[in-house]
Amino acid sequence: MGRDEHAPSHSLALSIPAAKPTRLTPLAPERFGLQVTIDRRTHDKLRHAQSLLSHSVSPRDIAQVLGRALDALIAQLEKRKFAATSRPRGGGASNGHSKNPRHVPAYVKRAVWNRDGGQCTFVSETGRRYQARSLLEFDHIDEVARGGRASVSRIRLRCRAHNQFTAEQTYGRDFMDRKRSMAAGERAAAGERAAAGERAAAGQRAAASDQTATPNSRSA
Repeated sequence: MGRDEHAPSHSLALSIPAAKPTRLTPLAPERFGLQVTIDRRTHDKLRHAQSLLSHSVSPRDIAQVLGRALDALIAQLEKRKFAATSRPRGGGASNGHSKNPRHVPAYVKRAVWNRDGGQCTFVSETGRRYQARSLLEFDHIDEVARGGRASVSRIRLRCRAHNQFTAEQTYGRDFMDRKRSMAAGERAAAGERAAAGERAAAGQRAAASDQTATPNSRSA
């Protein structure tokens, strides 16, 4: 018997004991209740943030602490994602120049993000524009392999799914599957290298710590 698509979401959460669902409940037009389970590290970070803000925010006002934390996080992510800045430099041939043909200059990212409203621009055959705002990517309208350039007029926002869909239409699914497999292998290899480097660094730190803790043999 199939699952009832109209069943309340909390019933699904309760059917999976291992899950720790977050509850965001509307309380009033401008007020929401948030119930979330956090781990020890997140708890400690929250307490530390409360301490740092103790001169301006009451320790009981967790909502304001979260609001300020999100302000800082959003500013950081917007800067990284689409080069958001309060003091943008004008676009030009020398601004953001790179030999990488896939590189999208910062001024292009800002202009495209603002023009496209921070959402996917894919339009279906029926004329419906999809409004996805997650996993957005800067997509070359003209394929880089065919000489496409990263200009404001030739870059658009696409969610990952529609970016991949368009690429499959152009190059074929088999070709894109091979590209994705190669990319996954490269990411896995990079992760292994990073992990090996971290293990080596940890070993060096441990060795240095042991050396510091060992009494000088001449003082015996």
